[in-house]
Amino acid sequence: MCMYTYIHMTSKNISITEDVYKKLMKIKRENESFSELFLRLLNIQKTKMEKSFGKWKLSAKEESEIWNDITNRPGRRWKNPEIGEIK
Repeated sequence: MCMYTYIHMTSKNISITEDVYKKLMKIKRENESFSELFLRLLNIQKTKMEKSFGKWKLSAKEESEIWNDITNRPGRRWKNPEIGEIK
């Protein structure tokens, strides 16, 4: 009996400047793909942002403006501690 597992992963091409490419190469680890690098960087940013939530004293209006802006951005999911996950 022979079994095959096929995983199809889509890919996207993006354009970046030479300057950005050089900076990415400086922080890219050996044997790390660019996809892995981007995921690592996004996770670091998310962690830093989550740690900063609640550090500033915002008025209700300011907080509302920020969450309204965040929730209206396509393709992102955020978790507001008071209302749960936001798609």
